[in-house]
Amino acid sequence: MNDTEKTKHFLENQQHMVVAVTLGDGTPWVVPVKIQRWESREFEWDSMPDTEHSKALEKNPTMAITIFQKQEDAQIGFYAKGHGEKLWDHDDDSGRARYRFTAEQTWLNDETFVKREISL
Repeated sequence: MNDTEKTKHFLENQQHMVVAVTLGDGTPWVVPVKIQRWESREFEWDSMPDTEHSKALEKNPTMAITIFQKQEDAQIGFYAKGHGEKLWDHDDDSGRARYRFTAEQTWLNDETFVKREISL
């Protein structure tokens, strides 16, 4: 299995990712979110528009994500940088909105501890 196949197989089974944004004062901010949809280089999640990460994306869409799994004898990590955007507000009373991250560069790191750039 090549790195791209390995990464796609890994991502198919993931439910959460960590998003990293920069707040207005330049402070980094990271938070875990539930993946609602993943396809190729796009990852979507729902969040409240008044959260720190949602407000930060409104001002600066540059962001990064990481998805990782550590087991006793193996590990795998997917890392990407790109940009995020708010897609829409949900029509229900939840107050949530849908957001999308689009990866511009992606990497894989596994039990070899060698970070390598990949294509999705």
